[in-house]
Amino acid sequence: MDSITQATLGAAVGQAVLGEKMGNKAILIGAVAGTIPDLDVLSRLFLDHQIYGLIYHRGITHSIAFTLLASPIFGWLTWKYYEKGWNKKLWVQSFFTFFFGLLYSLFFAGLLVGTYYSQSIVMAIMTLGMGLGFISLYKSLRSTIVDREKKNYEVSMKAFTLMYFLAFLTHWLIDACTAYGTQIFEPFSRYRVAFNNISIVDPLYTVPMILGLMIAIFSKSKKNKKIWNYIGISIATLYMASTFYSKSLINEVVLDNLKKQGIEYNQYITYPTIFNSILWQTTVETDSFFYYGYYSLWDKDNKMDFVKLPKNHSLIDKYQGEEYMDILLWFANGYYNVIEQEDGSVVFNNLRFGLMGLPEDSDVPIENRYIFRFKLVEKDGKFDVEEDRDFERISIAETAATLWKRIKGNK
Repeated sequence: MDSITQATLGAAVGQAVLGEKMGNKAILIGAVAGTIPDLDVLSRLFLDHQIYGLIYHRGITHSIAFTLLASPIFGWLTWKYYEKGWNKKLWVQSFFTFFFGLLYSLFFAGLLVGTYYSQSIVMAIMTLGMGLGFISLYKSLRSTIVDREKKNYEVSMKAFTLMYFLAFLTHWLIDACTAYGTQIFEPFSRYRVAFNNISIVDPLYTVPMILGLMIAIFSKSKKNKKIWNYIGISIATLYMASTFYSKSLINEVVLDNLKKQGIEYNQYITYPTIFNSILWQTTVETDSFFYYGYYSLWDKDNKMDFVKLPKNHSLIDKYQGEEYMDILLWFANGYYNVIEQEDGSVVFNNLRFGLMGLPEDSDVPIENRYIFRFKLVEKDGKFDVEEDRDFERISIAETAATLWKRIKGNK
């Protein structure tokens, strides 16, 4: 899921495991732990080709092996950090505060590389992160040695290891609930586990934990800190569980409509739209076409209207065996179509993420509404792939209005 959610979940885990002995410091450590697996996006800054980002993001750092092996390592390092009293040394604190400011600026830059954001925006994000690092450095230098000497944290290596283990585990568990999927079996298999039951950004999951943590931070009682943190975690967990139930309802609606409309299918997937678990989408594969549709749990009936999408798989026959094409096919997992543009160029569309929600009278043609698009080109006689994230043709306000209108159901 998004980085804010992962940091929040990690912070909640930190408070649950270390809160009694470390107070609010546990929330900070947990937030860092919850973000660590997503630092794999930094690889995008050093890749020969951005297409490899599809493999390395949510790869080895999101795996069972990493969780088991890295947890004791990070647990030991953190334990040594406090056991040696490094947390009381001014120069160490100053270094780490600046280091994390720089690290997170690179982290967000890594998220933006390969997207529709311009180079200037990426640099602005990095500059902001470095600025935050300098601010942290300044505050650290203002701290007194006397204040630091009063802080004694007696936490075992076992407790730190448990915290990292739970932070890493919950990180890839909720990532596996999204349509993007997670390679939890790396380095032994690149199979992506994707339950498709929650959007990559869903405030109804994240906000309860944020509120629970905010109350916990300002509570003076250790008991109240624990209670409010667990309340936030419990509400978020119940909401996550409810999305599986919602998905089961949607699956029944999709299958019922396919049967009534006489559509013989090979496979289908269902997945929620952004920011909610009320409005769902489906992509259905048949021998000759794909069918795309959406349905709101607030619709007055269970009728779905499908949009027929061409396959055109034969357009990429000549590229079979190319490394970049193999990556696209692996990432699409069978849900893709190919569109030949008016200028003769070919676009590979990943159908696991649906289409952009636009009003029926929109002047944006259906072939330009795909979210994950890749242009297939030949440069100097060599096959190449260019990610197409040009969303300037789409009105964000128009899309948001359409999404909200459709969530409310067809009255």
